[in-house]
Amino acid sequence: MIEVDTELNFEQISCYDLLAKAVTTHEETTETTLPDYCATASRILEAAGQLLVREKQASEGIVRGEARVTVLYLSEETEGLQSVTVAVPFTCELSDPKLRECQMLQVHSRLLLCEAKPITGRRLYLRVIPELTVLGFGQKQLRFCCEARGKGLQVRKRGQELCLLAAAEERSCTTAQEFDGGADQVEEILLSRMVPSITGCQQIGSKLAVKGELCVSAMLRLADRKLRETVQTVPFSQILDGFTAVENGTWQVEAETAEWDLRLVRSEGGCRMGLTARITFRVFAYQKREISYVTDLYSTCQALTAETETVRFSRRCSPVCAREWAEELLESGGGTLFAYVTAFDCGGVIARCDGGRTELSTTVRMRILYQDESGAPVTAERSRELSTTVEATPDAAWLSCGIAELRGSAGTCQVRVPVCFYGLTGEETELRTVTAVKESEESQETRPSLVLRRAKCGECLWDMAKQHGSSEEAIRQYNHMEDDSLPEGMLLIPVLRK
Repeated sequence: MIEVDTELNFEQISCYDLLAKAVTTHEETTETTLPDYCATASRILEAAGQLLVREKQASEGIVRGEARVTVLYLSEETEGLQSVTVAVPFTCELSDPKLRECQMLQVHSRLLLCEAKPITGRRLYLRVIPELTVLGFGQKQLRFCCEARGKGLQVRKRGQELCLLAAAEERSCTTAQEFDGGADQVEEILLSRMVPSITGCQQIGSKLAVKGELCVSAMLRLADRKLRETVQTVPFSQILDGFTAVENGTWQVEAETAEWDLRLVRSEGGCRMGLTARITFRVFAYQKREISYVTDLYSTCQALTAETETVRFSRRCSPVCAREWAEELLESGGGTLFAYVTAFDCGGVIARCDGGRTELSTTVRMRILYQDESGAPVTAERSRELSTTVEATPDAAWLSCGIAELRGSAGTCQVRVPVCFYGLTGEETELRTVTAVKESEESQETRPSLVLRRAKCGECLWDMAKQHGSSEEAIRQYNHMEDDSLPEGMLLIPVLRK
């Protein structure tokens, strides 16, 4: 076969896709000495931890971060609940080689275990087991033949709507704010947690204007040794630059805490709370676009062979999200019951498919610290099964937990924690398109100028025209056809290629 002078024009589309996913666990242990300003630990009441992912190196397959462990304990040296916070760093190596080929890693983390044991009154043993669910996104190139030109060339095209992940990037920013947390009588912040959320996102040229909130929860020890909770919502805004404008695109931004510090800021004017936080933004752009691509071709002037290939990609759209509430009711003998959720953990997501719907479920465990009738701090553990139903079947699912809501009344306290189920859906799609054209040898036998025959079962007008070197338009004209519907009787097919 020899090359022919046929012009093929191609369109190349860049997109991202989920290339790999993995779940990995890692154990870290350490020993730490209590600082001089801390009282000696007589009895450990609770060890609560929060995972912070600070560094991801896809090419090296490394994820680094720390487990921020707060140990709540009682001391014979002083009254009231005491606390100390220790950072336990971790480094996880990703064994899946496909993750090393990705441009961005999306990491969802949880603590399988967080425990503290006393070695001496001033020395503690800490053990943590983080679990990381890693989704690897990489860039793909989709190449379609969008146009073909040549003498006597007959071209068959098809239109298709593409739903693509057009961008996947990660950015970070730092924010510092002060606010009134009702801290006038506060002696110490015993335990705190911060959860960022995105409330809005708007594209302005190559910039993204992102608005969000930092929800901060803290357990405070007052000057009279009583415990109190405070919850504050702090707004923030950030301009992210350097993004390529995406036509007909929908932007989604996720926020994750990389590190934070909540402290008391005392001055002559009173006492406020100061918050410093570094937030990691994961930015995704989902785009819908129409393409028209060449699926087949032939010539009425010469015998041609069209080479084709299958382009495979995933039709992506924004992750599905469903929010449920994990609830618990605490009761006491009387009076207002103080309670604080020190730890909240969701197990892995279990997906059960039923037709076109999928049930996502998980086991929720929470540890709650409250004061009994004598005012002594006590911890309790509760577990619940939580589930929701989504329309599509996700190929990756994860969970996100918010700040607990506490509603106290005489003798009771209702605990409600929001849990969001997320599912990344992708429909695998295959499109077959022309990649090259070559001239092929044809029999030298004399071809008739007109063929009379019936359409075979499953045959269309294009198939008949291509077989006999004719054209769809010529067949329609000879047979006085108004559309491509084939009659049951005989058809006259003019042979244009001699």
